[in-house]
Amino acid sequence: MKIKTNRYENAGIIFLLSGFLFLILTIPFQMWMSIANITEMRPDTALTPVLGLIFGLPAALGCAAGNLAADLLSGYEISYAMIGSLQQILYGMVPYFLWRRLNTERDGSEFCLDSIARMLRFCLVMLIDSLLIVLCTGILNQAYSVTDFISIQNLYLFFKSFDAGLLYGCPILIGGHFLQRYLENLRSDERKKVFTFSLNERMIINTIITGIGICFLIGASVYVTDRLNTSESTLSLWGQMYLFEMVAFNFYFALSMGFMWFTEKRIALPIENLSKIAKRYYVAHSDDVKRREMMEECEKYAGDSTEVGNLARSYITMIRDMELYMEDLKSATAEKERINTELSLASDIQAHMLPCIFPPFPEHEEFELYATMTPAKEVGGDFYDFFMLDENHLAIVIADVSGKGVPAALFMVIAKTLIKNQAQTGQEVNEVFANVNRLLSEGNDMGLFVTAWMGILELTSGKLTYANAGHEAPLLKLKGGKFVYLESKPGFVLALTDFAGYQKNELYLQPGDRLFLYTDGVTEATDTDKQLYGKERLLEFMNKHSSDGTEEVLRKLKTELDQFVGEAPQFDDITMLMLDFRKHAQEEAVL
Repeated sequence: MKIKTNRYENAGIIFLLSGFLFLILTIPFQMWMSIANITEMRPDTALTPVLGLIFGLPAALGCAAGNLAADLLSGYEISYAMIGSLQQILYGMVPYFLWRRLNTERDGSEFCLDSIARMLRFCLVMLIDSLLIVLCTGILNQAYSVTDFISIQNLYLFFKSFDAGLLYGCPILIGGHFLQRYLENLRSDERKKVFTFSLNERMIINTIITGIGICFLIGASVYVTDRLNTSESTLSLWGQMYLFEMVAFNFYFALSMGFMWFTEKRIALPIENLSKIAKRYYVAHSDDVKRREMMEECEKYAGDSTEVGNLARSYITMIRDMELYMEDLKSATAEKERINTELSLASDIQAHMLPCIFPPFPEHEEFELYATMTPAKEVGGDFYDFFMLDENHLAIVIADVSGKGVPAALFMVIAKTLIKNQAQTGQEVNEVFANVNRLLSEGNDMGLFVTAWMGILELTSGKLTYANAGHEAPLLKLKGGKFVYLESKPGFVLALTDFAGYQKNELYLQPGDRLFLYTDGVTEATDTDKQLYGKERLLEFMNKHSSDGTEEVLRKLKTELDQFVGEAPQFDDITMLMLDFRKHAQEEAVL
């Protein structure tokens, strides 16, 4: 069962913990260190004002209860112990109200000693509380005839209370605030965020640690020196040592406060402000008004000749360079978006230039045809084409332009148009390639070239005449057989020279025969281990799926290529065309 807590339960816990801490920190001094009544700097001296400053009445009541128990255990009269407990409540509540009067924050950050201003406020609170302790204790001791109101013991008590408040109070506040931030971080989603002490917190802690060391050395030196040179009592020697320690610590602390004020003003605050500027710039770098404000803040420190000034000037240079970079980036991004839009449009235009309606000739039941083209970039250099020269002749073309991107795509449009135009004049396939080669060679300053394969199928007889201009050998499957490569003597590629010749080849297709055309993007598809898909895998795949429909075969092959390539990039266009010859056309249908 989950236990719900409220403010009264929290107050009870604070009361019990404060009383327990006060008791265990007081008993050893009162019972076993009687000389400490004059000279010790007991931790409980700072416990009441510091805990009261943070937690208020519950902590003050807890310290009062702990003080009452400690005094009774030490043998003090009940009336003396009761008055001492009431004083503890006063010692705890005065800092509580003073601190909240001096610090207006109410979010927990008011307990963070992260500036000299707050450190001075804390010193003021400890000073007032120490005066109050001396006043109340002096009156109480005068009333019980323990000591006079004006005595060296009360002077010791003042410095003891003030110095103890600084020595124990500062680490408690700094450590408590650090613990609070750490616990808040554990409850938040930013688990990886690292918390550390600020520069001012580190200076305060180091100042106190150094002050303790200095006081210890001075006190020990004074005690040993006086012990060797005088015969005074131990109590008197402890008093002299304590007086030297107090003077040394307070003098050192005053000098340290001056040094920390100078360091905070010239180093800590500028660095902190520059750090905030960097964070704000990361969030609001796109806001012109805020960016100018940050520049103005940096310029406040730019005239400094120290490292802070160098850092500020570097910030100004960084912001200006970043602005220029952002402007260039915006221009480049806009230009890239424009180019991408145009390439996307070009890709659509190119895709619609290729025949994309299947079945392409529903009135012709003599054959089944399907083709696909997948460009490696937005636009590609591969193309396929098929068209009827007349009612009895079907022309099929597949080609691959060297290079990639826009130049190859433009050359592809020219080559496709020339091949179709030349074929429609009734020329043989070898003549078509010869004329296209001559036309493409004219003005081909970029040195682009085209590999192509073209065939013309006579539907009535099944006669296929074809020519190869440096292209991949197609795969042919005869009815009842397996796919084999249709090898023929390849001619020279198109567009590199104007005097190349091409050979015409013939074969007769029978119903059930199948022809597969492709570009080298199929066989040269490369996986992450730099292995090629290759002709052997292609032949094995085609024979495995030889009974599937044309569209189904091409889609399965594209899927297999994608799985083979995996995460490797596609470097080449992938173009495929498959033709099934089903039956001969009847002569009367042609006449």
